[in-house]
Amino acid sequence: MAVIAQTGVFSFGPQAAKETVAATFYQHRATDIDLAAVSDDRLGPPEVGGIPTPTIPYRAGLLCTGGALINPRLESTLGWLLYGAVGACTTTGNLNVFGTASTGEFCHTFKFNSLTAAVPYMTMRKKIPGQLSTEISGETFMDCKVVGFTLSLPNDGLINARVDVIGRTVEYTDSTGVAAWTYGNTNMEDYQSIPIGSITAGYVQIPGYSASDMPITAAQITLQNAPLDMRQERVFGSPYIDDITVVGRALTADVVVKWQDANLYRSILTGATNATVWTAIPFVSNLDVYTRSPANVAGKSFPYELRIKAPKVMWQMVGGIRLAGNQALMMRLTGTAIASATDYCSFTLGNMETVYTWPTS
Repeated sequence: MAVIAQTGVFSFGPQAAKETVAATFYQHRATDIDLAAVSDDRLGPPEVGGIPTPTIPYRAGLLCTGGALINPRLESTLGWLLYGAVGACTTTGNLNVFGTASTGEFCHTFKFNSLTAAVPYMTMRKKIPGQLSTEISGETFMDCKVVGFTLSLPNDGLINARVDVIGRTVEYTDSTGVAAWTYGNTNMEDYQSIPIGSITAGYVQIPGYSASDMPITAAQITLQNAPLDMRQERVFGSPYIDDITVVGRALTADVVVKWQDANLYRSILTGATNATVWTAIPFVSNLDVYTRSPANVAGKSFPYELRIKAPKVMWQMVGGIRLAGNQALMMRLTGTAIASATDYCSFTLGNMETVYTWPTS
């Protein structure tokens, strides 16, 4: 008999310090969880003195890597993943993500902290089902840092998010230990706070170019925290990497736009809607993305909300305008946020969570 995966649990929690397991974990539903410990098992060089076969097996160390694909619930727990990915959070009460008064709503803005390359440690856990309750097992991944957070925005489906992490160590737990696991959210959040692409209030805009919503058929927004080469993180005398050092950060957007006219296309390539020759000056504008839950919070006059902004984005074409039989005209753009005098980027979450406070030692 096969063991089904649905009874497994993915959870995460903020660490107060390196090598300190999170005190509180938050569980979140996921569609695919591939976070795992990778043992670097190797074979030594061929040796003279016997038959021509491998003779030296050894292990060079351990690394935790992978992540989870989720349909993000905006109700509460997503905030911890955003905090871990971005680095800092400020909260304002009775305000929505547009800065407008909204009684009972809390607006959480996640931005880079003053140490712009600093990303906090998190602990991740994975409960693995068994055929019997005594065969359940668990894995706890410690000293993890979020190295990638991608939000996919389909035009007719559930919005999903991919969270990727790298961690230093892993601890394995038997069924007795897993049975003692507890969570800060006793029940998993339900479907009502999941944003959907068909909600009329949602949009993707380049406000510096036009106040109109772009006719997007698909989009991805990615925050990447590029780590130092793991070979440079290893130190003599330890099987574990010393740290996960973020050496580069970038917010990128990949969007497919239905062709309506040549204005944006020509603006990107020539610098103006009526120009006729290519310009050496890149097209730099901004980015504003908004999505929300289908309905308002129960008993309230506001929905769960998420807004992503970047004040300076270099936009460029991916290929040209393809003409194909029986196909609509589409234009694919990529945008990369660049350094700005104000915040590099921000993720603003609107819900009823009063505050996200990262623990300290």
